[in-house]
Amino acid sequence: MAVLLLFAAAAALLYFDFARFRSGAGVRYGRAAIGAPAPDVTFDTLDGSKQPLRASFGKPLIVNFFATWCVPCKAELPLIESRYVKLRSQGLTVLGVDEQETVKAVQAFTRAHGVTYPLVIDSTGSAFDVYAGHAIPTSLFIDRDGVLRAVHVGYLTADILDAELTKIM
Repeated sequence: MAVLLLFAAAAALLYFDFARFRSGAGVRYGRAAIGAPAPDVTFDTLDGSKQPLRASFGKPLIVNFFATWCVPCKAELPLIESRYVKLRSQGLTVLGVDEQETVKAVQAFTRAHGVTYPLVIDSTGSAFDVYAGHAIPTSLFIDRDGVLRAVHVGYLTADILDAELTKIM
């Protein structure tokens, strides 16, 4: 009887854990967790000042970690730009975060690819580490209240981007 009770308890815990995983609630990315406030980090702006992530809270926000040499980053760029242009009147903000490159390289990249949303630099990689970044591109989806609603590691397709946008718009 005790063994049956243990199996029943294990099954119940597994069920609730699986349900939580499917909803995304509580899934951790470093110090960040889906459904919790996004940890604040600080970036270097292209003009040499500092910008905290929290300065972008208050509107639906995509934070896209990228590098100028990254082929998938370049490939998803027109899609992110098109959604930004389409949805910025509804409040969408996009923040492109370059990983540890120079201001000069990021400025040239911006001009070459026609990026109109703000770009900043994670000079030391510490912001990427806070979100347990291990591959670029990585995109964070943060709602108006500063709550992390989704993290996508890798290339964003239109279907994936649109699905994640519905969580924050």
